[in-house]
Amino acid sequence: MTVDAYPLRQRGFTLLELALVLALLGGMALVAMHYRPNALSQDDAIAQGYHDQIAAALYRYAERHYRLPCADTNGDGFEGGSGGGCGQGEITHMAGGVPFLTLGMSEAQGLSKAVRERFVYGVFRDDTADTDLAALAERTGDPPGSAGYLSLDDLRYALHSLGQQDFDNEHIYVTGDEQQAGTADCSGNPITNLAFFVAYAGTRDADRNEQPFDGENSSLRWPSGSGLCVSGPLTAQGEQYDDAVIAVGFAELLGYLSQ
Repeated sequence: MTVDAYPLRQRGFTLLELALVLALLGGMALVAMHYRPNALSQDDAIAQGYHDQIAAALYRYAERHYRLPCADTNGDGFEGGSGGGCGQGEITHMAGGVPFLTLGMSEAQGLSKAVRERFVYGVFRDDTADTDLAALAERTGDPPGSAGYLSLDDLRYALHSLGQQDFDNEHIYVTGDEQQAGTADCSGNPITNLAFFVAYAGTRDADRNEQPFDGENSSLRWPSGSGLCVSGPLTAQGEQYDDAVIAVGFAELLGYLSQ
């Protein structure tokens, strides 16, 4: 058999074949380059959706249970710490993980720990039961067994009372947003105390501080920590900040519960 019987094997790729291979490899690289950002965006969209659902679940919980849950401080999905519950009239369990199971959001437990730990929840707690929003307490003088005893009116009373009090940096509060509310500075520009907040850390450490949360939210920790202050909800996202904050004041929650 002569050499001419296998001409293609000796020539290797033609210029046309080489061009097709390069085009195919380039297309595969393009798909791979687009896949990762799209996947991250999808994760972020799912988490942002849960952010809104958490706030809605907290409103419903307050309406049905006449109080707000305290934070989950051991990561098991329930309010309180390892001993269960969160006490009454105590300044504990003010900030930490979202108590997904207490809120009835069992599907959220299917989220990865990496996603769940990017949410921090804070609630106004006080050592006086009359103004502890995580406590179920009789505040309006109704006798046991009456229609008004331990009712929604008691939570409304607490919210109204808190709305009349002076600012206190020992409880959860919000700072500015670098816009209408002024600078985002927890110590230099505290704005007001809150009934509750839900902060989401975004998908990256935007300010490179080796903490999930950025800027004035950097002291927030999951499942528990000392952070009580959050940046204003209108703080713009950018290269140094990709958090999102839902901050609900006393009057806002009271208005919802009075509809």
